[in-house]
Amino acid sequence: MTDSKTSETPRSIATWVRADRSRPYCARPWQQVAVLSDGTAVCACIDDAKTNPLGNLATMPFEQVWNGPGYRALRQAIAEDIDQTPICRGCPNRIATPPTAARFDGIPKPRSLFVESYAGCNLVCPGCDRVNIEGSREGLSMKWETYVKIVDELAPGLRYMEFHVGGENWMHRRAADMVRYCREKNPGCFILSSTNGHFFHTDERARDAIESGTDCLIFSIDGARQESYEKYRVNGRIERAFDGMARVLRLRNELGRERPIVVWRYILFPWNDTDEEMDLARRLASEMQVDHLCWHLNAAQTEFSSKRYYVGSPRLVEIEHELWDTLQSREGAKLDLGFDRYVADALEGPGAGAR
Repeated sequence: MTDSKTSETPRSIATWVRADRSRPYCARPWQQVAVLSDGTAVCACIDDAKTNPLGNLATMPFEQVWNGPGYRALRQAIAEDIDQTPICRGCPNRIATPPTAARFDGIPKPRSLFVESYAGCNLVCPGCDRVNIEGSREGLSMKWETYVKIVDELAPGLRYMEFHVGGENWMHRRAADMVRYCREKNPGCFILSSTNGHFFHTDERARDAIESGTDCLIFSIDGARQESYEKYRVNGRIERAFDGMARVLRLRNELGRERPIVVWRYILFPWNDTDEEMDLARRLASEMQVDHLCWHLNAAQTEFSSKRYYVGSPRLVEIEHELWDTLQSREGAKLDLGFDRYVADALEGPGAGAR
């Protein structure tokens, strides 16, 4: 459970912020690839509705996509004027300094992969464009052959894989096998996944996830009571999500493992941010022996943002030691989720190209 002592104030309490002209660049199309369930490559998880497809990795060699016309045009557009690409407007992944000099192709393979095994979901959350996500895919479930092809083409150099994009990845019947395959091909890769927790309802499913090699498993549960939880996680059952999270923790401990690290990530909204409900969440997390309970700031639809805790709120200092954005810097966190570190590593690594 997270230590309740307040740490030193970090340089930036909240990193999930909306884009502005002071951050007119992006590093992602140079450093990571995001792949949707039908094999389509996109710039990042921000484009889960597939508005700017960059090539299909199910049918094309990785190199042909990664240094092909789609990626080349996107990189050039970012260098010239990032706002000429619609998906880049308002994107929170923007940065203040250019990641490279004028180099748009001949880019070494990325060390970071975001993969969507399944585009469908059992929930309908207001911040998720479910209609366009599911409607834009050629198939909701990624074919095993497509996944193997992608991992094989990037192995053994993957340093980070995020097993989640626009759907509930653990709905895929071979989800655990997918994680296991990446781990076997890339022993040094940090593998993170996010789930709504509804699909760990049996010991077998929970054990498969634990033994797959997942390093960190995030349970997205936005509330401590059903009445508040279901306002955002529409159709969700909080007891089932809690049961799944508790089962993973119990079996992990019974198996004598330290991973996956289990994080309860809780988006703060006006209806779930009272002291009473947040204290209840803290108590429940302690009872279940969750590794970390992390408050997350809503940025999907700002009208739903907490009136107490929002991007830029002066009250964030009250909970900075419990925020998702400060998790990596906490003493004893036992994990490194720093995408910026992987970007820096790739930029400084062999063959990274001009700065």
